[in-house]
Amino acid sequence: MASVYKRKNEDCTTCWRAVVRIKGHPSVCNHFERKQEADDWAADIERQIRLGQYQFDRQSVNNTFSNLADRFLRDGSLEHHRSANDTRRHITYWKTRLGAFALVHITAELVGKERQFLLNTPTPKGVQRAAATVNRYLATRSALFSYAVQQLRWIKDSPCANLMRLKENPGRDRVLSDDEISHLLLACHQSRSLYLYCIVLISLTTGARQGEILNLEWRDIDFDNKLAFLRETKNGRPRSISLSDPVVDELKRLFTSRNQAKPLVFASKTAFGRIDIKKAWKEALKRAGINNCRAHDMRHTFATLAASQGASNLELATAMGHRTLEMLQRYIHLDVQVTKKISAQISKRIVKGTNL
Repeated sequence: MASVYKRKNEDCTTCWRAVVRIKGHPSVCNHFERKQEADDWAADIERQIRLGQYQFDRQSVNNTFSNLADRFLRDGSLEHHRSANDTRRHITYWKTRLGAFALVHITAELVGKERQFLLNTPTPKGVQRAAATVNRYLATRSALFSYAVQQLRWIKDSPCANLMRLKENPGRDRVLSDDEISHLLLACHQSRSLYLYCIVLISLTTGARQGEILNLEWRDIDFDNKLAFLRETKNGRPRSISLSDPVVDELKRLFTSRNQAKPLVFASKTAFGRIDIKKAWKEALKRAGINNCRAHDMRHTFATLAASQGASNLELATAMGHRTLEMLQRYIHLDVQVTKKISAQISKRIVKGTNL
C-alpha cells in the first residue's frame, strides 16, 4: 500500500513524500511539491509493482550520489545531530568528488582511492588533514551509504562496509605544572578582558569545556548551592558542575556589573552572542611564558590533578561528562611520581612480615 505525508525541509519549505510498500517487494519512495502529484505517482507505482512491470533496479542506475546526499539532508537526518555543520561540510566535499556517479558504480575500490586522495590533498588553507579528520569524513560518507541501503533500499550493500579506518595519532597529553598554572592565572588576571580570569579559573577547577562555559546564562548559576547547570554539552546530556569559592566570588563580581538585557554570563559587549576570548587568551599565554598550550588543555589538567588526589573514575566521569572509561583515560595523565608512590605503598603492604 502507499503512504503520502507532508515533510518540512531544512530550508523551511515543504514537500510531499510518497512511499509504496508492498509485502515481498522493496519499498519505493519519492518526493513532490504537490500532494496530488505524490498521490498519482504512488498509485501508478503500486499498479506497476502488482502487475510485475516495475523495474526495481532502475533506481540504482538513475540515482546518483548527489541524489543520495540531497535526499539525506531533505529527510531531516541531521535534525538532532550535534555536529550537523561538520557533517554538512563533509557532504559538500563528497558531492564534489562523487556527486555525478551512479550509486551502483561506486565500488569499494573507488571509495578506497578517494580516502587516499583526501589524506594526501591539503585543505584550501594549505593544511594537511590529520588521520582523525579523514576518519570523520569517511564516517559521514559511510552514513550516507548505510542510509541508501537500510532506509531507501537504493543499493543492496554499502561499498564502505569493509573499509578500514585510518590509525589516529594519540590525543594531546599537555598538562600544566603548578608553576605554569600560577603564572597563567596571574596573566589572566592582568588581562584587559573582564572575563578571561573567571573563564580559565572555571575550566581549571571544574574540567568544563570552554564552549560549555561560554554558553552559561545567569539563570544557570546557583549561588546558594555553588553550582552551575550546563544545558548544552558535547554528548547532549546536561549536567551540573560544582563552583569553588574563588569562582563564586568572581561570578558575584561580574553579576553586580552585568547588563541585565543580556542573559549570557560572558556576554559580548557589542552583541548579544558569546564573547570571543582568543586574542586575550593568546596574550595571556605570552605574558605567562607558556608554550604549546590550548584552552582544552585546562580540561586535561583538571582531570590529572583530580585523579592524583584520589578521585575515582566514576567521580571524574561525572564531573567531566564522559560516557566511557576510554574517553576518560585520554584526559588523565598521572605523573610518574604519583604512580611510584602508589607502587611503594602496595609493595610495603604485601611484603610486610615476609622474610624475602
